[in-house]
Amino acid sequence: MAYFLQQARRVAWSSLGQLDRSSPSVKRLSRSVSRLALIEALEQDGCVIIKDFTDQATVDKANDEVRPWLDQQDAGVTVGALQGKTRTVTRLIAKSATVREQWYADTLYQDLCEHFLNLETTHWYGARPVTTTSHPLLSIAISFDIPPGTEAQGLHRDDKNHHARHQPADEYTKGRDVLLGLFVPGIDTTVANGATRVVPGSHLWGDDQPDFGCDGDKGVVDVELQVGEALIFLGSLYHGGGAYKKPLGTAKEGTRESRTVYAMFSCTGVSRQEEISFLSYPVEEVRTYSPLVQDRLGWKQSEPNLGWVDLKSPEFLLKSG
Repeated sequence: MAYFLQQARRVAWSSLGQLDRSSPSVKRLSRSVSRLALIEALEQDGCVIIKDFTDQATVDKANDEVRPWLDQQDAGVTVGALQGKTRTVTRLIAKSATVREQWYADTLYQDLCEHFLNLETTHWYGARPVTTTSHPLLSIAISFDIPPGTEAQGLHRDDKNHHARHQPADEYTKGRDVLLGLFVPGIDTTVANGATRVVPGSHLWGDDQPDFGCDGDKGVVDVELQVGEALIFLGSLYHGGGAYKKPLGTAKEGTRESRTVYAMFSCTGVSRQEEISFLSYPVEEVRTYSPLVQDRLGWKQSEPNLGWVDLKSPEFLLKSG
């Protein structure tokens, strides 16, 4: 079986065309390609662009749902890689049904989450083997609104929050990551307005100080995205927001200056979520969400016995009241 899977991967990948590895790049694939091709891209580069993840109308709808929350804020936040200019909308899936049900719950993204983050183990009760599965959780859903004048972030790994440790490797092995991220732009993203910078292949690095060269650009690729595209990447990938160098107040009349991006991260089902879902999303709201989203918020027990209430999987509480 392993031989046939290996051959299938080789055929799928060769049909997409191998890129020159001497020049770092990020593969742009259609959502119609096989899941195997997307997995291969993530294993090889640590990231992949989905060309037709969504469409203009859906992005417009998400923007309409989220911008009133952004516009309520007078100032940005200073935490982690955010440097005080970026405005954010937290508890995002409660504030945008589009983000929640169209993007986070998207079958393509969820299939990749299951592949990279699903944990399946066999344990023993005496002489009886039992195999159980822990499915991924939503770690955080947040919108960033980046204005002109924002400096580039230092390149970093988002799995730092989980104190993830990495061994250098020549090729990817399943179980290496605890996070899988999804970025959907609210407007066209370019180098000029601070496109996300990634370092393809850095997901295979260890934990020594990374070498980004004297100018900090060694191995870096600017991920320019058109509306409708999305970036999916592993939590072990070095990345960071680019510099939005245009001075504030130079946009054309009637156009929005800031760059909005919708960010979602899933983590393994045994990891602590970055956003505390049970305090962020009241049960009355969660009852209106799709069953998949309910499960990903932790309202279903991680097998065999993690996350219960009164020794029962907690989804019964969603049926009360």
